[in-house]
Amino acid sequence: MCTILLAWKSHPGTPVVLAANRDELISRPSAPPGILRSSPLIVGGRDLVAGGTWLAVAADGTVCAVTNRHPGEGPPLAPDPSRRSRGEIPVALLSIDPTDVPARLAALGPGRYNPVNVLWLSADRALVAHVDDSGPVRVVDLPPGAHVLTTRDVDDDRSPKVAMLLADLGRALAAAGDADTTLTGMRAVLADHTSASDSPVDAACIHGDVYGTVSASTVIAGSDRVTYEHAPGRPCVTPFAAVQMTV
Repeated sequence: MCTILLAWKSHPGTPVVLAANRDELISRPSAPPGILRSSPLIVGGRDLVAGGTWLAVAADGTVCAVTNRHPGEGPPLAPDPSRRSRGEIPVALLSIDPTDVPARLAALGPGRYNPVNVLWLSADRALVAHVDDSGPVRVVDLPPGAHVLTTRDVDDDRSPKVAMLLADLGRALAAAGDADTTLTGMRAVLADHTSASDSPVDAACIHGDVYGTVSASTVIAGSDRVTYEHAPGRPCVTPFAAVQMTV
């Protein structure tokens, strides 16, 4: 993923309301969400180049997603092919005891992976790890409310794109009375082509010939439901369909 919107503990009984766009090279092949691990059951899309995933959902509603991480200034750095695939992180973190997750996040770097942001969500806790070569991994415990994660620090409104998305997400959350209505508003944000700058990549839904938004996913997880839906194309034109969460 490269754009993740999260309403964390904003609705009683439904701690996780998430909507995300996957931004990638248009030519990079991938498989739609399916079973990544059967025990414990973990479902997600699969990158057919490196073999990992960008977002994974466990049967109990725990979620883990990754985004590329870019420097605060200047263009993105070319990935080091000798490092481990960032796409292995979601399944690995969903396969362990939740009490071990903070320590595992802290152990992700530096130097093991190319720069990456990792989001891990359970019914009780929301964590973001910022992993790069600048020093030890920074693990952030998110408070309840609206959050945006892109290629920068979580909720870093110094980024024009993050500032725009936080404002859009805040309006969607304020106008909603329940999780489903919030998700409808979040999907509208994902489908918006408005750029926060002169660059097309500062829009939520990116249209490009080489790089752009290639799919979208949404997750609602609470005490009585886990609903994972996927759009296998740009969310401005592609319907979402339910992903089967059983073997």
